[in-house]
Amino acid sequence: MTTVWISPSATSFSCLCETCIERARQEGLLFSDALMAASVRGTVAAEAEVAFARCPSGHEITLRRGERPPALLRPDERQLQLK
Repeated sequence: MTTVWISPSATSFSCLCETCIERARQEGLLFSDALMAASVRGTVAAEAEVAFARCPSGHEITLRRGERPPALLRPDERQLQLK
């Protein structure tokens, strides 16, 4: 499942479905094709703390408000690490 953290004042979002990106990688698709297939955009109500969206393939994406996401309980070396 993909979770996207959005700022407290956000009313729109743009993200990638991690499930679709991984599937495209396994199938050997071009990165540009993977981005097109996994791209998700939409709006979210200003008062919503949690919202849900679906990618074009139907995978659920959870949108959560917060200043910064909490630390991963189990670090995943596949994720971008900002230092």
